[in-house]
Amino acid sequence: MSSNGRSKAPTSQDVARLAGVSQSTVSYVLTGSRPISAATRERVEEAIAKLGYHPNSGARTLRSRRSGVIGLMVPEAESADGVLMVFIGAIAREARRHGYDILLVTAQEGAEGIHRVVRTGVCEALILMELGRYDERVAPVLESGLPFVTIGKPEEFPQGSVVDLDFEMLGRMVVERALEESCDRLLLFGDPGHKRARNDVSRLLVGIEDAAAEAQLEVVLDGGPYATVPERALQVTLPNDRTALFGMSGVRQVLFAMAATGALVDETRLLIALSGADLADMSPLLASVPQLDPRRVQISELAVQELVRLLRTDGAVPRITLVEPRWLEG
Repeated sequence: MSSNGRSKAPTSQDVARLAGVSQSTVSYVLTGSRPISAATRERVEEAIAKLGYHPNSGARTLRSRRSGVIGLMVPEAESADGVLMVFIGAIAREARRHGYDILLVTAQEGAEGIHRVVRTGVCEALILMELGRYDERVAPVLESGLPFVTIGKPEEFPQGSVVDLDFEMLGRMVVERALEESCDRLLLFGDPGHKRARNDVSRLLVGIEDAAAEAQLEVVLDGGPYATVPERALQVTLPNDRTALFGMSGVRQVLFAMAATGALVDETRLLIALSGADLADMSPLLASVPQLDPRRVQISELAVQELVRLLRTDGAVPRITLVEPRWLEG
């Protein structure tokens, strides 16, 4: 009973619990957006009848609406940078090519932002960027029954399509390059240890740590400022050893710090950069640069194409697409 004496209205979670299925399965039964077995559908419908559950009428009709608008949830406005704008621009261009407009929703709105967009009935599908390993936005998206694609692979596959860079492969590639350059250890700057909650960092570290364990390469997680990364790399470098430096951000700052400290002519420290090709000729100790700028455009275009497939193909099944990183030699 609620505090005002009335019984609380049943929710889809109550239906899922009674039927012994996931909440997403209840949503799929209600919306018809995914094929469900007859036996499962019957259990869900029996639970709905027993509880007297009445799904939101707007959510029931969303799938039949054709607004031509895709909701794009982006990171917080203050975190917008050049990399993010590459993604947004490519998504908008590819969406227009398929006849869709983009509605931007900022991530600081969280799950409530998803609820708000769904209630308006404006969007017929969603793209979520920078998903965390466990993201509160997934549940309301599943509840809505809208087709969706995530750029970022959550810890548990949320029954929507995923398009992202293969960060585990990138991690293995970084270790391989450090070994090719005869390095004895790999220093990871940018405080990766405290960023494991990010799915990209988590997957990168899995790739690095697994490959490093196999090769018996020492891995050092560095949490200090970029300006003093070369100094700390020198401190952990033993006589006759060589240390590779790698970070998913702050590459230019570290490269400039290396130049300021004379590390560019000190072959005990080697920078493996994750950045644009414009860095390739800046240092003789810059081992290699991944071609990630075109990969970002490719990921954005694939995310839109996957969403269009889900929208326009009867019985389309969600899938995971991981784009392989490629090295550009310096």
